[in-house]
Amino acid sequence: MKQKTKPRVKHSVKYQTRQPVKRQGRPQTKQSEKSRGNGPERQSMKQKLRESFYAEKQKILALPKGSRLSYILDYYWLWMIGIAAAVFLIGYVGWHALFSVKENWFYAVFANTMADVGNDSELYDGFVSYSSFDLREKNVVFQARSFFDPSREGGTNNSYFQSFVALVETGTVDVVTMEREGLEALGATGRLLDLNHEGCEELREKYADRLVWTLPLDEAYSQEPVPVGIDLTDSKLMTEWNLYPESCCLGIGAYTSHLEAVESFLEYVSE
Repeated sequence: MKQKTKPRVKHSVKYQTRQPVKRQGRPQTKQSEKSRGNGPERQSMKQKLRESFYAEKQKILALPKGSRLSYILDYYWLWMIGIAAAVFLIGYVGWHALFSVKENWFYAVFANTMADVGNDSELYDGFVSYSSFDLREKNVVFQARSFFDPSREGGTNNSYFQSFVALVETGTVDVVTMEREGLEALGATGRLLDLNHEGCEELREKYADRLVWTLPLDEAYSQEPVPVGIDLTDSKLMTEWNLYPESCCLGIGAYTSHLEAVESFLEYVSE
């Protein structure tokens, strides 16, 4: 005979939800109070400053009215000058940041030269006068402290070259001058404008016998030499300002938008 089995009883299980445990905050220690600046030492310092200020105020008020100004000038003139200088500096920096001219008519880099051809030079003043650029609207920048040489191993391992590349990539640099070998090496990297591009026809035709050619490192771009610069060895840059010992060539920034200003500069130095 089959034994009768007891039916299974289903037990309902009640799941209890875990109540969030309230964590007690860590008691504040004297060290934590001091780190936030609320410790007794901080408070005592503030109290001393208040007391000192109040005592000085009472001392000044106790003086005759005619003596108060002379007392303040005798004992606080350095503080007054310092506060005035700080206010002037903050105002100047704020005005310069808000209202100074930020765009350029023309930006030139004269690399690897010790000649005086920066923003305060005769070359700068002469070109600004020749081009009739209004410096109240935009800037003309002559950067004459940049030292790097792409034609030499390790010649670009410095901050000057990194800054130059950043200026080229953002379209800031309009022209750069170097000796011929250096410009050819720089042009091979693609950072100078290929004068075969549309818009350069007039430049290419006008300076056909002065073009500087180089073979691009990027073979996918071209396997033939391309014109990347203009030889200015017999220009005023050499005869009057002596930029370099032997040769002087000019390249145009790959992303310039100021070709008319470039043409004006070339005309000025080639007069």
